[in-house]
Amino acid sequence: MKLNNLLKLRQVGGEYMIINPYSEAADMTQVISLNETAAWLWKQVEEKEFTTDTLVNLLCEEYEVDRSTAENDIRELCNEWLRKGLATE
Repeated sequence: MKLNNLLKLRQVGGEYMIINPYSEAADMTQVISLNETAAWLWKQVEEKEFTTDTLVNLLCEEYEVDRSTAENDIRELCNEWLRKGLATE
């Protein structure tokens, strides 16, 4: 899996957003918000190939979460990233 290299993570105040800086107009319908954990994971794998196991391992190493919970959360996150075009397989 790889993140869409046209998209960039930006922090505005306490909010994390994925934007396309190459878009000609500021289309707020295309802005996607990430929570702090998802934004941290995004930063860890920017410009890299990764697997769901990579993200699970990162999550378990950084946060106090059991592997089963991390696997479920990462599966949902990856499905959302793929569905919204934030990442490709």
